Amino acid sequence: MRTTILLSTLLLMNCPAVAANETNTAHEKDSINLKGKPAERINIVVSSRTKKIDPALMSFQLQAWMKRLFRKKKFYLIIAGSAEEMALKAKRILKHKKNMIGHLWFDSHGHYGKRYSLFEVGKDEFSFKNIKDTSYTKRLGMIASYCDSLTKVGIGSCYSGATFTVPAIDSFPETRMNGDSLMMGLSMILNNATVYGSESWVMSGPGIFRARYALSGFPKRKRFKDPFFKPVWERLGEWNCYNGSKREFKKTNTVCLSADANIWIKDKSYLNFWRNQKKQQKKMGRLKKGNYNLAFLQKYSQQNVIQ
Repeated sequence: MRTTILLSTLLLMNCPAVAANETNTAHEKDSINLKGKPAERINIVVSSRTKKIDPALMSFQLQAWMKRLFRKKKFYLIIAGSAEEMALKAKRILKHKKNMIGHLWFDSHGHYGKRYSLFEVGKDEFSFKNIKDTSYTKRLGMIASYCDSLTKVGIGSCYSGATFTVPAIDSFPETRMNGDSLMMGLSMILNNATVYGSESWVMSGPGIFRARYALSGFPKRKRFKDPFFKPVWERLGEWNCYNGSKREFKKTNTVCLSADANIWIKDKSYLNFWRNQKKQQKKMGRLKKGNYNLAFLQKYSQQNVIQ
């Protein structure tokens, strides 16, 4: 699940990501505007529209909206209830501006209880289970012509790029998260874009668009202080990167967002700082069995059976 620090954050408001040296020849035409010049690139931030109050989404959306006020030519915020709605809104923007996508960020929830990496666009969920199903991902594919190997995509959901194995608990066996498969599949859909995914939590703290470590950290709720979450605690602030044009998957330093919604890589990872290591060790030393409610696992298990 996507986590947030406090609802009060709603009022608070480096080295560049890896890029290929040139655009894929198959999509060179898409990178040229009507005047024969290289198309300019804009950044798009996508967040889900929900009917219920969601502090994490509200915090992110408010911060994005406030930054957008002063950077209307730099990036666009799309709030959508489905992948189709997102794609239609994005296409209207891109066709009008005659632009390509420079950076694309999916603000989303992850659900550890499902025991696999995923991200959501409104009601639509994408994971390793369906990311290669073209009949399901065709809505994402609607914006593919505006992406290429120079496009950077961030999956901003908890555990989105997780490659670890979730430990067994109660009657539920250990399960691999398969975040790498999700990242590779998304890159393939978006014409070999470079995709970033997190091994751990993605936070909604203040200062998300200030190129800080606002996306890093850990939730404070009791249920996360269970040994079931040990792999997540061990990987605070760790991200993975998949370069579609090079077919290269590797670990990278902590990801952040700039004021223009550019996806940047910090010079140091979150756990390179002694104070963060100390916090991590303190919290991990207090993990206690029984803090996690197995009802979450049972609920998601039933949903999978129904589907």
